[in-house]
Amino acid sequence: MGKTLKELADFVGGSVIGDGNAVIEKVSGIQEAGPDCITFISNPKYVRMLRETKAGAVIVSPQIKEAPTSLLVCRNPYLAFARIVEYLMYEAPVYKPGIDPQAHISESASIGRNVVAMPFAFVGENSSVGERTVLHPGASIGRYCRIGSDCVIHSNAVIYDDTVIGDRVTVNSNCSIGTFGFGYAPDPTAKPGEMWYKIRQVGRAVIEDDVDIGANSVVNRAAMGETCICRGAKIDSLTIIAHNCVIGEDTLIISQVGIAGSVKVGKRCTIASQVGIVGHIAIGDDIQIGAKSGINHSITEKGAYLGSPAIPAAEGLKSYAMWKKLPQIPERIRELEREVARLKQQLEGKDGQTA
Repeated sequence: MGKTLKELADFVGGSVIGDGNAVIEKVSGIQEAGPDCITFISNPKYVRMLRETKAGAVIVSPQIKEAPTSLLVCRNPYLAFARIVEYLMYEAPVYKPGIDPQAHISESASIGRNVVAMPFAFVGENSSVGERTVLHPGASIGRYCRIGSDCVIHSNAVIYDDTVIGDRVTVNSNCSIGTFGFGYAPDPTAKPGEMWYKIRQVGRAVIEDDVDIGANSVVNRAAMGETCICRGAKIDSLTIIAHNCVIGEDTLIISQVGIAGSVKVGKRCTIASQVGIVGHIAIGDDIQIGAKSGINHSITEKGAYLGSPAIPAAEGLKSYAMWKKLPQIPERIRELEREVARLKQQLEGKDGQTA
Protein backbone atom coordinates (compact mmCIF):
# COMPACT_ATOMS: atom_id res chain seq x y z
CA MET A 1 0.00 0.00 0.00
CA GLY A 2 1.39 3.38 -1.04
CA LYS A 3 1.95 6.45 1.09
CA THR A 4 1.46 10.11 0.30
CA LEU A 5 4.54 12.24 -0.12
CA LYS A 6 3.50 14.21 2.96
CA GLU A 7 3.38 10.99 5.01
CA LEU A 8 6.86 10.06 3.82
CA ALA A 9 8.18 13.53 4.63
CA ASP A 10 6.76 13.31 8.14
CA PHE A 11 8.31 9.86 8.54
CA VAL A 12 11.84 11.09 7.76
CA GLY A 13 11.51 14.56 9.26
CA GLY A 14 11.53 16.43 5.95
CA SER A 15 9.30 18.88 4.09
CA VAL A 16 7.51 18.88 0.75
CA ILE A 17 7.85 21.21 -2.20
CA GLY A 18 5.05 20.40 -4.63
CA ASP A 19 2.18 17.93 -4.33
CA GLY A 20 2.14 16.46 -0.83
CA ASN A 21 -0.87 14.29 -1.76
CA ALA A 22 0.99 12.42 -4.51
CA VAL A 23 0.83 8.69 -3.76
CA ILE A 24 4.18 6.90 -3.77
CA GLU A 25 4.23 3.11 -4.17
CA LYS A 26 7.95 2.34 -4.30
CA VAL A 27 11.52 3.63 -4.44
CA SER A 28 13.51 3.47 -7.66
CA GLY A 29 16.65 4.77 -9.36
CA ILE A 30 16.44 8.24 -10.82
CA GLN A 31 16.60 7.00 -14.43
CA GLU A 32 14.12 4.14 -13.98
CA ALA A 33 11.58 5.88 -11.72
CA GLY A 34 8.01 6.42 -12.89
CA PRO A 35 5.14 8.60 -11.60
CA ASP A 36 4.40 6.25 -8.68
CA CYS A 37 8.05 6.20 -7.55
CA ILE A 38 10.25 8.29 -5.32
CA THR A 39 13.97 8.54 -6.00
CA PHE A 40 16.82 10.50 -4.43
CA ILE A 41 19.86 12.64 -5.15
CA SER A 42 22.69 12.72 -2.64
CA ASN A 43 25.60 13.15 -5.06
CA PRO A 44 25.88 16.58 -6.72
CA LYS A 45 26.94 15.05 -10.05
CA TYR A 46 23.42 13.62 -10.50
CA VAL A 47 21.59 16.95 -10.05
CA ARG A 48 21.49 17.38 -13.85
CA MET A 49 19.26 14.30 -14.05
CA LEU A 50 16.49 16.17 -12.24
CA ARG A 51 15.52 17.76 -15.56
CA GLU A 52 14.86 14.35 -17.14
CA THR A 53 13.46 12.19 -14.35
CA LYS A 54 9.89 10.93 -14.59
CA ALA A 55 9.73 10.19 -10.84
CA GLY A 56 6.69 11.31 -8.88
CA ALA A 57 9.03 12.80 -6.27
CA VAL A 58 12.73 13.18 -5.50
CA ILE A 59 14.45 13.25 -2.11
CA VAL A 60 16.92 16.16 -2.12
CA SER A 61 18.99 18.35 0.16
CA PRO A 62 17.92 21.92 1.08
CA GLN A 63 20.30 23.31 -1.55
CA ILE A 64 17.91 22.18 -4.30
CA LYS A 65 14.91 24.52 -4.46
CA GLU A 66 13.05 23.52 -7.61
CA ALA A 67 12.60 20.71 -10.12
CA PRO A 68 10.00 19.57 -12.69
CA THR A 69 8.56 17.20 -10.07
CA SER A 70 7.71 17.27 -6.36
CA LEU A 71 10.54 17.31 -3.84
CA LEU A 72 11.01 15.80 -0.40
CA VAL A 73 13.59 18.07 1.21
CA CYS A 74 15.72 16.84 4.11
CA ARG A 75 19.23 17.28 5.48
CA ASN A 76 20.38 13.72 4.73
CA PRO A 77 18.81 12.45 1.48
CA TYR A 78 20.75 9.19 1.50
CA LEU A 79 19.60 8.28 5.01
CA ALA A 80 16.03 9.28 4.13
CA PHE A 81 16.21 7.05 1.05
CA ALA A 82 17.36 4.10 3.19
CA ARG A 83 14.55 4.61 5.70
CA ILE A 84 11.88 4.98 3.01
CA VAL A 85 13.04 1.82 1.21
CA GLU A 86 12.58 -0.06 4.47
CA TYR A 87 9.24 1.65 5.18
CA LEU A 88 7.70 1.09 1.75
CA MET A 89 9.30 -2.02 0.32
CA TYR A 90 11.03 -4.22 2.89
CA GLU A 91 9.26 -6.92 4.81
CA ALA A 92 11.46 -8.68 7.35
CA PRO A 93 11.29 -12.48 7.08
CA VAL A 94 9.34 -14.19 9.83
CA TYR A 95 10.42 -17.67 10.93
CA LYS A 96 8.52 -20.10 13.09
CA PRO A 97 10.54 -20.58 16.29
CA GLY A 98 11.82 -24.06 16.96
CA ILE A 99 14.53 -26.64 16.34
CA ASP A 100 14.19 -28.56 13.11
CA PRO A 101 14.53 -32.33 13.59
CA GLN A 102 17.44 -32.31 11.13
CA ALA A 103 19.40 -29.71 13.14
CA HIS A 104 21.97 -31.00 15.61
CA ILE A 105 22.06 -29.36 19.03
CA SER A 106 24.56 -30.81 21.53
CA GLU A 107 23.07 -31.95 24.81
CA SER A 108 25.30 -29.57 26.76
CA ALA A 109 24.35 -26.54 24.62
CA SER A 110 22.03 -23.85 25.97
CA ILE A 111 19.34 -22.56 23.60
CA GLY A 112 17.33 -19.42 24.38
CA ARG A 113 13.63 -18.86 23.85
CA ASN A 114 12.23 -18.62 20.32
CA VAL A 115 15.48 -19.64 18.63
CA VAL A 116 15.16 -20.86 15.03
CA ALA A 117 17.48 -23.72 14.04
CA MET A 118 16.88 -24.81 10.44
CA PRO A 119 17.83 -28.15 8.89
CA PHE A 120 21.49 -29.13 9.29
CA ALA A 121 22.30 -26.24 11.64
CA PHE A 122 24.85 -27.38 14.24
CA VAL A 123 25.54 -26.16 17.78
CA GLY A 124 28.54 -27.71 19.54
CA GLU A 125 29.22 -28.71 23.11
CA ASN A 126 28.82 -26.16 25.89
CA SER A 127 27.82 -23.36 23.53
CA SER A 128 24.92 -20.99 24.12
CA VAL A 129 22.56 -19.30 21.66
CA GLY A 130 20.53 -16.28 22.76
CA GLU A 131 16.84 -15.59 22.36
CA ARG A 132 15.29 -15.16 18.89
CA THR A 133 18.55 -15.92 17.09
CA VAL A 134 18.16 -17.57 13.67
CA LEU A 135 20.50 -20.32 12.48
CA HIS A 136 20.04 -20.92 8.76
CA PRO A 137 20.64 -24.31 7.08
CA GLY A 138 24.21 -25.48 7.48
CA ALA A 139 25.21 -22.80 10.00
CA SER A 140 27.84 -24.29 12.29
CA ILE A 141 28.51 -23.14 15.87
CA GLY A 142 31.57 -24.74 17.46
CA ARG A 143 32.24 -25.65 21.06
CA TYR A 144 32.24 -23.18 23.95
CA CYS A 145 30.80 -20.38 21.82
CA ARG A 146 28.48 -17.65 23.07
CA ILE A 147 26.00 -16.28 20.55
CA GLY A 148 23.82 -13.37 21.67
CA SER A 149 20.15 -12.57 21.12
CA ASP A 150 18.49 -11.52 17.84
CA CYS A 151 21.43 -12.66 15.73
CA VAL A 152 21.21 -14.13 12.23
CA ILE A 153 23.79 -16.72 11.19
CA HIS A 154 23.31 -17.49 7.50
CA SER A 155 23.85 -20.72 5.63
CA ASN A 156 27.26 -22.36 5.75
CA ALA A 157 28.75 -19.74 8.06
CA VAL A 158 31.22 -21.36 10.46
CA ILE A 159 31.71 -20.03 13.99
CA TYR A 160 34.82 -21.70 15.39
CA ASP A 161 35.30 -22.85 18.99
CA ASP A 162 35.43 -20.26 21.79
CA THR A 163 34.05 -17.40 19.68
CA VAL A 164 31.92 -14.75 21.39
CA ILE A 165 29.21 -12.94 19.40
CA GLY A 166 27.07 -10.17 20.88
CA ASP A 167 23.45 -9.18 20.22
CA ARG A 168 21.87 -8.24 16.87
CA VAL A 169 24.83 -9.51 14.85
CA THR A 170 24.44 -10.71 11.26
CA VAL A 171 26.96 -13.18 9.85
CA ASN A 172 26.35 -13.82 6.16
CA SER A 173 26.84 -17.02 4.20
CA ASN A 174 30.21 -18.77 4.02
CA CYS A 175 31.87 -16.58 6.62
CA SER A 176 34.48 -18.06 8.93
CA ILE A 177 34.71 -16.46 12.37
CA GLY A 178 37.42 -17.46 14.82
CA THR A 179 39.57 -19.30 12.29
CA PHE A 180 43.18 -20.06 13.11
CA GLY A 181 45.50 -17.23 12.11
CA PHE A 182 48.37 -17.60 9.66
CA GLY A 183 51.44 -17.94 11.86
CA TYR A 184 54.58 -20.04 11.35
CA ALA A 185 58.05 -19.89 12.93
CA PRO A 186 60.99 -20.80 10.65
CA ASP A 187 63.20 -23.70 11.70
CA PRO A 188 66.26 -23.72 9.42
CA THR A 189 67.48 -26.96 11.03
CA ALA A 190 64.33 -28.91 10.11
CA LYS A 191 64.30 -31.43 7.30
CA PRO A 192 62.77 -30.48 3.93
CA GLY A 193 59.01 -29.98 4.12
CA GLU A 194 59.08 -29.22 7.86
CA MET A 195 60.80 -25.82 7.89
CA TRP A 196 57.74 -23.88 9.04
CA TYR A 197 56.61 -24.68 12.59
CA LYS A 198 52.94 -23.85 13.14
CA ILE A 199 52.20 -21.29 15.87
CA ARG A 200 49.09 -22.46 17.67
CA GLN A 201 46.46 -19.74 17.88
CA VAL A 202 45.11 -20.03 21.43
CA GLY A 203 43.16 -16.74 21.67
CA ARG A 204 39.61 -16.10 20.53
CA ALA A 205 37.49 -13.87 18.29
CA VAL A 206 34.98 -11.43 19.79
CA ILE A 207 32.22 -9.83 17.71
CA GLU A 208 30.43 -7.10 19.67
CA ASP A 209 26.80 -5.94 19.38
CA ASP A 210 25.23 -4.66 16.13
CA VAL A 211 28.00 -5.86 13.82
CA ASP A 212 27.29 -7.01 10.24
CA ILE A 213 29.76 -9.28 8.42
CA GLY A 214 29.37 -9.83 4.67
CA ALA A 215 29.50 -13.13 2.80
CA ASN A 216 32.79 -15.02 2.43
CA SER A 217 34.65 -12.88 4.95
CA VAL A 218 37.11 -14.19 7.53
CA VAL A 219 37.90 -13.02 11.05
CA ASN A 220 40.82 -14.89 12.61
CA ARG A 221 41.06 -15.71 16.30
CA ALA A 222 43.93 -14.14 18.21
CA ALA A 223 47.25 -15.89 18.62
CA MET A 224 46.86 -14.92 22.28
CA GLY A 225 44.17 -12.66 23.73
CA GLU A 226 41.40 -11.42 21.43
CA THR A 227 40.64 -10.32 17.93
CA CYS A 228 37.80 -7.82 18.39
CA ILE A 229 35.26 -6.36 15.98
CA CYS A 230 33.78 -3.56 18.07
CA ARG A 231 30.18 -2.43 18.38
CA GLY A 232 28.41 -1.25 15.24
CA ALA A 233 31.21 -2.08 12.78
CA LYS A 234 30.08 -3.11 9.28
CA ILE A 235 32.29 -5.43 7.21
CA ASP A 236 31.55 -6.14 3.56
CA SER A 237 32.07 -9.41 1.68
CA LEU A 238 35.42 -11.01 0.83
CA THR A 239 37.35 -9.33 3.62
CA ILE A 240 40.10 -10.88 5.74
CA ILE A 241 40.89 -9.60 9.24
CA ALA A 242 43.89 -11.33 10.72
CA HIS A 243 44.73 -12.35 14.27
CA ASN A 244 44.76 -9.83 17.12
CA CYS A 245 43.24 -6.99 15.10
CA VAL A 246 40.86 -4.51 16.70
CA ILE A 247 38.28 -2.83 14.45
CA GLY A 248 36.81 0.23 16.16
CA GLU A 249 33.18 1.12 16.76
CA ASP A 250 31.08 2.13 13.74
CA THR A 251 33.91 1.55 11.30
CA LEU A 252 32.92 0.62 7.74
CA ILE A 253 35.07 -1.82 5.74
CA ILE A 254 34.16 -2.32 2.09
CA SER A 255 34.81 -5.55 0.19
CA GLN A 256 38.15 -7.20 -0.64
CA VAL A 257 40.12 -5.51 2.14
CA GLY A 258 43.04 -7.38 3.70
CA ILE A 259 44.19 -6.39 7.19
CA ALA A 260 47.30 -8.12 8.55
CA GLY A 261 47.82 -9.14 12.14
CA SER A 262 47.77 -6.86 15.20
CA VAL A 263 46.36 -3.79 13.43
CA LYS A 264 44.31 -1.38 15.52
CA VAL A 265 41.68 0.54 13.53
CA GLY A 266 39.93 3.43 15.27
CA LYS A 267 36.31 4.47 15.50
CA ARG A 268 34.14 5.71 12.60
CA CYS A 269 36.72 4.94 9.92
CA THR A 270 35.87 4.06 6.32
CA ILE A 271 38.18 1.65 4.49
CA ALA A 272 37.31 1.37 0.80
CA SER A 273 37.57 -1.69 -1.44
CA GLN A 274 40.86 -3.53 -2.04
CA VAL A 275 42.84 -1.68 0.60
CA GLY A 276 45.79 -3.60 2.03
CA ILE A 277 47.11 -2.85 5.53
CA VAL A 278 50.41 -4.23 6.86
CA GLY A 279 50.58 -5.69 10.33
CA HIS A 280 51.37 -4.09 13.69
CA ILE A 281 50.28 -0.52 12.90
CA ALA A 282 47.49 1.77 14.13
CA ILE A 283 44.82 3.70 12.22
CA GLY A 284 43.28 6.54 14.22
CA ASP A 285 39.66 7.63 14.56
CA ASP A 286 37.66 9.25 11.73
CA ILE A 287 40.03 8.26 8.93
CA GLN A 288 38.91 7.50 5.37
CA ILE A 289 41.14 5.34 3.15
CA GLY A 290 40.54 5.33 -0.61
CA ALA A 291 40.16 2.21 -2.74
CA LYS A 292 43.26 0.17 -3.62
CA SER A 293 45.42 2.08 -1.16
CA GLY A 294 48.37 0.44 0.56
CA ILE A 295 48.92 1.31 4.22
CA ASN A 296 52.49 0.58 5.37
CA HIS A 297 52.69 2.93 8.36
CA SER A 298 50.49 4.14 11.19
CA ILE A 299 48.09 7.02 10.50
CA THR A 300 46.99 9.12 13.44
CA GLU A 301 45.67 12.39 11.98
CA LYS A 302 42.04 12.16 10.91
CA GLY A 303 41.16 12.84 7.28
CA ALA A 304 41.20 11.13 3.88
CA TYR A 305 44.16 9.15 2.51
CA LEU A 306 44.83 7.34 -0.74
CA GLY A 307 47.57 5.81 -2.84
CA SER A 308 50.20 3.16 -2.29
CA PRO A 309 51.85 3.96 -0.01
CA ALA A 310 48.93 6.07 1.17
CA ILE A 311 49.35 9.82 1.64
CA PRO A 312 46.82 12.58 2.43
CA ALA A 313 44.19 12.63 -0.32
CA ALA A 314 44.85 16.23 -1.39
CA GLU A 315 48.53 15.42 -1.95
CA GLY A 316 47.61 12.16 -3.63
CA LEU A 317 45.35 13.84 -6.17
CA LYS A 318 48.09 16.35 -7.03
CA SER A 319 50.57 13.51 -7.43
CA TYR A 320 48.16 11.63 -9.68
CA ALA A 321 47.66 14.72 -11.84
CA MET A 322 51.44 14.94 -12.24
CA TRP A 323 51.75 11.20 -12.85
CA LYS A 324 49.36 11.43 -15.82
CA LYS A 325 51.75 13.92 -17.41
CA LEU A 326 54.84 11.70 -17.04
CA PRO A 327 54.70 10.32 -20.62
CA GLN A 328 55.08 13.88 -21.99
CA ILE A 329 57.93 14.84 -19.67
CA PRO A 330 60.81 13.01 -21.51
CA GLU A 331 59.98 14.74 -24.79
CA ARG A 332 59.67 18.06 -22.99
CA ILE A 333 63.11 17.53 -21.45
CA ARG A 334 64.58 16.75 -24.90
CA GLU A 335 63.03 19.95 -26.26
CA LEU A 336 64.58 21.94 -23.44
CA GLU A 337 67.94 20.27 -24.01
CA ARG A 338 67.80 21.21 -27.69
CA GLU A 339 66.86 24.79 -26.77
CA VAL A 340 69.76 25.01 -24.29
CA ALA A 341 72.15 23.66 -26.92
CA ARG A 342 70.92 26.22 -29.46
CA LEU A 343 71.32 29.09 -27.00
CA LYS A 344 74.77 27.84 -26.05
CA GLN A 345 75.84 27.86 -29.70
CA GLN A 346 74.55 31.40 -30.10
CA LEU A 347 76.49 32.57 -27.06
CA GLU A 348 79.69 30.85 -28.24
CA GLY A 349 79.30 32.47 -31.66
CA LYS A 350 78.93 35.91 -30.11
CA ASP A 351 82.00 35.33 -27.94
CA GLY A 352 84.03 34.37 -31.05
CA GLN A 353 82.93 37.54 -32.90
CA THR A 354 83.90 39.72 -29.92
CA ALA A 355 87.36 38.15 -29.76
